[in-house]
Amino acid sequence: MKRIFVAALFSLVSFFFVSVIQAQVVSVPNKSEQHLAEKYPDAKSINWSNNVTNYNAKFNVGADSYKAIYHMDGTWDYTEKNSDIKKFPEAVQTSYKNSRIAKWKYQSAVVVENNKGEVLYRVEAKKNIEKIYVFFDEGGKEIKSASSL
Repeated sequence: MKRIFVAALFSLVSFFFVSVIQAQVVSVPNKSEQHLAEKYPDAKSINWSNNVTNYNAKFNVGADSYKAIYHMDGTWDYTEKNSDIKKFPEAVQTSYKNSRIAKWKYQSAVVVENNKGEVLYRVEAKKNIEKIYVFFDEGGKEIKSASSL
């Protein structure tokens, strides 16, 4: 009896997750899919998701990994390209080395291209339980930061 209950519960949970995943994939606006195809014609392994506030498309172009964010109406907001801080412009690397987070634990770096035509360089760092994202322009000027606990 226990086995039947566990099997039925597993089936129900599996059905729920498959339904949620399918609903997310089916509901991607055509406008988003068309934009992605035009902006990144060489995109491979595209994986769409919906987190209630926006649509995300994770994909690869060659050896590079990307994540594009779209508003709920299908318009593009920004794209993140995973990178290495050593590939950032020298001015950005210097600013980071001299920044208030230089001694924090480096987590990641991404190049952000947004719908305003800006290209920003984001560094993620962590100190204890605090995490911070610092955005630099190409000249190394800190544009903004956001932290979370």
